[in-house]
Amino acid sequence: MSMLSKIFAGYHRALDESQRQLRALRDERVENACSFYNDFFHKLIVQYEPFFQDPTQRRQIKELAEQVFDVTRLDKIDFVAIDGTCSKHTFREFVVFFGGAYGARGSIFLKDDPPRVKYERWGLERDVSLVAYVPVPFATIEDVYHADKEETFVVSDAHRVNLSNIHISLMQLAEVYLAYTLASATTHDYPRLIMMDMSLSGLMAAVSHGANTALAGYLYDRRALDDFDIKVAFAHPINQELGVPSAKRFGRHNAIIAQFHLRNTAEMPKDELRQRIGLSETDFERALAYLTRPDPNKPNSQPLFTERDGKLLTEDPNRFHPRHSWEYTISLFAHICKRLFTDKDPSALTYEAPDPDYPQYKRRRWMSPEDVNFLTAVGLRALIEKCWEKHILLVGIAKDSESAYLTRNYLGVMKHIGVYPELQALQVKPLPWTDRLFLESVPVCCDASLTAPWSTIEFDSVFMTLKLGLDENGRPQIMGTRARAGEIVSPERLFLRSLAQFFLSRGKRTPLCGHVVFVDRLALPRFDKQHILNGLVISTPNIGEVRPIVYKDNRTDNCVQRLMMYLLDVLTRNHFAEVIGYPDPLHKADWGAKTIGRKVREMLESSTIPFFNEPLTRTLRNLRNSSAR
Repeated sequence: MSMLSKIFAGYHRALDESQRQLRALRDERVENACSFYNDFFHKLIVQYEPFFQDPTQRRQIKELAEQVFDVTRLDKIDFVAIDGTCSKHTFREFVVFFGGAYGARGSIFLKDDPPRVKYERWGLERDVSLVAYVPVPFATIEDVYHADKEETFVVSDAHRVNLSNIHISLMQLAEVYLAYTLASATTHDYPRLIMMDMSLSGLMAAVSHGANTALAGYLYDRRALDDFDIKVAFAHPINQELGVPSAKRFGRHNAIIAQFHLRNTAEMPKDELRQRIGLSETDFERALAYLTRPDPNKPNSQPLFTERDGKLLTEDPNRFHPRHSWEYTISLFAHICKRLFTDKDPSALTYEAPDPDYPQYKRRRWMSPEDVNFLTAVGLRALIEKCWEKHILLVGIAKDSESAYLTRNYLGVMKHIGVYPELQALQVKPLPWTDRLFLESVPVCCDASLTAPWSTIEFDSVFMTLKLGLDENGRPQIMGTRARAGEIVSPERLFLRSLAQFFLSRGKRTPLCGHVVFVDRLALPRFDKQHILNGLVISTPNIGEVRPIVYKDNRTDNCVQRLMMYLLDVLTRNHFAEVIGYPDPLHKADWGAKTIGRKVREMLESSTIPFFNEPLTRTLRNLRNSSAR
């Protein structure tokens, strides 16, 4: 045998052994999953198929929809599904990218039994997309815009902006902007159900770091965006019924700003403010320190609030008002997005900002991912408040998440605080690696009586970052995600997560199943506030107090989840073999987005032809890959 044959024979043996070990490990964990399901987890599964088959229950669904959407007579539910697309081509001296969003719109006619679904043509006037060239090296702004500036040979990290994933950030911004535009439509034109092909709670967590944006100083509408506007924006969304934002340790200053917004005032007595938030004097003073001291990381910064005669007030009550600030920031978000996605103006990606080396001068700079994330954060928060205002059901559906927030984070914390005492006596062996793998094994291997549609109970999205870990002494302790500011957690009482399956056929010996999908739904104050655990507080010194929304088991009535599952089941027609068990409108939106993206990619590739006669604009890797043998 030749040496080359020996090498490939070794690969073959290694692959066979690895596959054998993987199968054995998977089979063992599936067996553990069945035992855990039969012993406990079946209490967290809600079967909707028998409920939806009953004509009486379907009539009650219509009455429930009228309550949720706050409509006296509701014969149809208008919906829209939104998906995004993006692409990027990188050259040595520039990058050309595309980002956009597409929607599929229609109506569910509840007066028919079963309900009838009708789609509408998506008008071209609703196009939300952008294509642009951006020079590289992306943030040496002087090299791009100020060729006459003297070369100092000084290198500063403040000049560097990584735009490698800017197309993805712009796609997310386009999706949020499209959803906000639709939700802000006139009384008779906005949809009652908005579906987005993403994890809404995941996006909320991902864009939170947009607080580091450098957009402060952006000129718009006779003034400039400032630090006060940015701080107020990240205090949203605000809802008094749900107690959002909460007064947990990380972000207590947001609860203070929220009280100014709710009271519609620029000043408030400190004692009254502290009592409204429910903090001790020590914790309250610590939160005030963040608002009443200049930012040490920004020279010449001013405090956002001042203390005077036992009152806390904004620095300039005529200029800084939380409600006016929030309205201004939303207007700025809409203005920039309109320029980007409607007017197709790539210059909207640039703005003037103080030079890091010479603050007395202003330079043109490109928007960084932090800046785009800030706009996305503003848009998502504005969308949430608009949905609360207009009683819109906002749902995000993710297909292939590898998370284990339910079986690891949620159950771990709930076991530790005693919500599920039966877990204390169970010896749970290792489960499949992710929630999706665990739940997709349930109808096949664990429960032959399970029928679709079914779903897990909903759990608060705070458990994305709230988990059970070990302290320095090896003892179980509830903790958040570690960051420079300490332990942080996602906002609670904002989104509710669940996992659901919409197709399951037992006509053959081996069941035919659709994938389990991840569903995020916006919490609705009128219906979900009563399920904030009273008397049971998740509290740690590093996090503070967290009061999540909890639907303990399948005996707890969750009327909004029942309505949502019914609507998603009606929209899941299983007409497309490649997406069995997935709502059709989202697949149609994906079709539309990919069709546009494919056409644009062809245009992007052809737009680079004039640069082919300039070899230095192409990297060695691109040249090598374009000449494949």
